[in-house]
Amino acid sequence: MAHSPFKLPLSLSSIMYIQLKNMKFSILILVVAGILSTQMLTAQDTIKIKYEETFYMTPSADMPPQMASQMPKSRKHRKILLATEEKALYIVNKEDVVPDEEDGSHRGRWAMKRQGVDPIVFLDFDAEQKTTFTDLFGKEFLIEEGLPSTKWKLHSGEQRDILGYTCIKATQQKDSITITAWFTPKLAVPVGPDGYHGLPGAILAVSEGDDKVILATAVVSPFTGPSPIEKPTKGEKTSREKFDQIRKEKMEEMRQMNGGQGQRVFIRG
Repeated sequence: MAHSPFKLPLSLSSIMYIQLKNMKFSILILVVAGILSTQMLTAQDTIKIKYEETFYMTPSADMPPQMASQMPKSRKHRKILLATEEKALYIVNKEDVVPDEEDGSHRGRWAMKRQGVDPIVFLDFDAEQKTTFTDLFGKEFLIEEGLPSTKWKLHSGEQRDILGYTCIKATQQKDSITITAWFTPKLAVPVGPDGYHGLPGAILAVSEGDDKVILATAVVSPFTGPSPIEKPTKGEKTSREKFDQIRKEKMEEMRQMNGGQGQRVFIRG
C-alpha cells in the first residue's frame, strides 16, 4: 500500500513536539527540585524573636482599698524565643536591661512576686512533647505533657503589620477566654511565644482576653549566634494535671493565710 507523502513530516513534528515537552518537563523537575533543596537547606535555620509580655492586674472585689491602690496596673516581662521547624525554646531575656519602674518592682511588697526561677518552655514538634520548667513557692517543677492540640480559626481578611511583617489574625477559645494570635507566613516556623504553636508561620503577637498581651519587639532571621535549644532537665517531674492541682491548693492556703481575702497574683507555669 502506498504511503501518503505528508505522514513523514507530521511524524517528525510529533517527535520534535514530544521531545520539547519532555525537555520542558525535565526543566520543571529541576526547578522544583531546586526549590525543595533550598527549603531543605533553610529548614534547620534558627530564628530569634524577642517579646514583651504585659500582664494587666486587676484587684479582686474583696481586696482592701489601700492594698488595691498600691497594686501596679500592669507588669512587664521580656522573653526570647529560639526556634527551628523541629523545636523551640522560650526563655527569659537576660540581654536587655529592664528599668525597675517598668514592671512595678519599686512598689514594696509587690516586688516579692518577681522571686523564683526563670521559667523555660520547650517544644519538641517531632516528639509532640511540651516541657515546662517553673517553680511554685520555692519548689522547682518540670512539667511534662503532650503537645496541646490547637484549634485555630483563621481570619484571613484581618491583617496587621508587626515589625515590617504582614501578620494574619487567628483565634481560638481556651475555657471562656478568647486567644487572639497574629502570625506571619514569611517566617516559616509554626511556633510563637509561651508555647503557642500550630499556625503556618511564626506568631508575633498573642492576647489572652484582657489579662495578657505578648508582642514581638525584634526579629532576627536567620539567627547565626549561639542558639542551644535544649530540653530542661531540672525540677521534680510532674504532669500538668498534678501541677495545676498543687497550685490550686497553694492558692487556697494563701487565701486562708490572708484572712480569706482575695489577692490577684500571677503564678507561672
